Amino acid sequence: MKSRICLLLLATVSLSADDWPQWRGPDRNGIATGKIDLPETLTEENAPAKLWETSEEIPSDHYGGHGSVAVAGGKVYLSLVWHRDEPTETRRIDGDVLSKLDYRGTGSLPPETVAKMETDRENLSRRLRGEALDQWAKDWVDANIDEKTKLSLGSWIIGRFKKGPTAIPLPVYETLRTVSNRVFASQAEVETWVNEQNFEPAIRDQIIAAIPNTMKVADDVVMCLDAATGAELWRFKAPGYPSGRASSSTPSVADGKVYAALSEKIYCLDAEKGSVVWESPLSGKKGPASSPLVLEGKVYLLQNALTAWNAADGKELWKNAEVKGSNSSPVAWKHLIIANSQGSVVATDSGTGTTVWSVPGGGDPTPTVSGDTLVVTSTVDGKNIIAYDLSDTGAKERWSHGFLAHRYSASPIVHEGRVYHLCSDRHLCLDLETGEVKWERQAQSSISSPLLADGKLLVYENRGGFVSLLRAGSDEYEVIGKAKVGALYCASPALVGKTLYLRTAKSVAAYQFQ
Repeated sequence: MKSRICLLLLATVSLSADDWPQWRGPDRNGIATGKIDLPETLTEENAPAKLWETSEEIPSDHYGGHGSVAVAGGKVYLSLVWHRDEPTETRRIDGDVLSKLDYRGTGSLPPETVAKMETDRENLSRRLRGEALDQWAKDWVDANIDEKTKLSLGSWIIGRFKKGPTAIPLPVYETLRTVSNRVFASQAEVETWVNEQNFEPAIRDQIIAAIPNTMKVADDVVMCLDAATGAELWRFKAPGYPSGRASSSTPSVADGKVYAALSEKIYCLDAEKGSVVWESPLSGKKGPASSPLVLEGKVYLLQNALTAWNAADGKELWKNAEVKGSNSSPVAWKHLIIANSQGSVVATDSGTGTTVWSVPGGGDPTPTVSGDTLVVTSTVDGKNIIAYDLSDTGAKERWSHGFLAHRYSASPIVHEGRVYHLCSDRHLCLDLETGEVKWERQAQSSISSPLLADGKLLVYENRGGFVSLLRAGSDEYEVIGKAKVGALYCASPALVGKTLYLRTAKSVAAYQFQ
């Protein structure tokens, strides 16, 4: 069955087997195809050499998202919602302002714990400072916060204790949130509103200082670069909506077209010229991170609902609102489109859009299909990696494995009887048949999805500062080297032949393995 799926994908894409034409590569599983000869060990002497890097700054994160590149036909494609700040008379106290003011939601904390946290913060002894305060705050968190919540809120709570009385009281945040959608006509108007709330003077000053005199505007952009030199060949640009860093979709290249999900529309562009073939409105979340799947004349995308369009003209064919979310990307198995939803993995009939089955799972990662096996990383407590046996009638759990982590973001790799999860601050290998842990190590890898080529795993570490090579197929954990690349750690790399294409915080770059 695996070979049949691969043939379907390649027939649709009609590109070289060496290309990386979509999210997670040619077969949408993180595995590079074609003959690739990577070094047996990676040292300073044979570290990948930088071939090129774009000279114009290409924004990321809040200004350009975390989308990855696609490489096809000697070209590199990147789609992003390109934000910029423009001066404005109007003012807003929006999510960006709240972020500057160190706002975090406390919904996962019991009300009595929140009350105790604020009471203890407000009554801290002035003599408690430095290392003594650091230790006191850590001990408080250990005594009052469960291990799971500690991963997401522990450092924030410690930070509030260290700020002491200068930390913004939680009720102030709630007051500010009541006007998060309001547009104030001028600086004077917003200052009048802030003054009317009778905040403490120091708190008032923090709020006023955090409100910008600019507003974010955005364009939908698709860039096409020469894969050999990095020279820009064409750029498509259209007015967009400032959707923030959530806009992190990777384009798909198929049959001479580029399919890109941007802020308010999904576009089909001519891959050679960048001209618009069609565009269709997104009716779900503005700026999804889900990446288009192009298969057998249809385009599939998760945009609050799993949606299918006709690849030829952009006509919406169906929408399945039972598949929720906008970060995970869909995959195919036989006549089914499978996607991570909220708390479940859902299989949808590719022709009708109806739900065929649903099983536990859910979250941001993309599921991985290998033959008649489905492996998914999920946010379900105690079932953070699940293997399912697929059949025409449903999916049956083969095994599951649980672990505690802040993020469960990366998509798994399945190869030669092994499952690899290189994320969640760990490098983990399990037996595909039994779920037995083959090896597990702490590692500074998070969010980005790895790739596999030439029997080696390639993964970002240290927030993308380095790329590491690990030996695949071994029952022992073996690091065979690392090299400094300075990648955007939330994006994922692409590999074509011996050339590694990646995004940095301000550019697109290419590195050649020796």
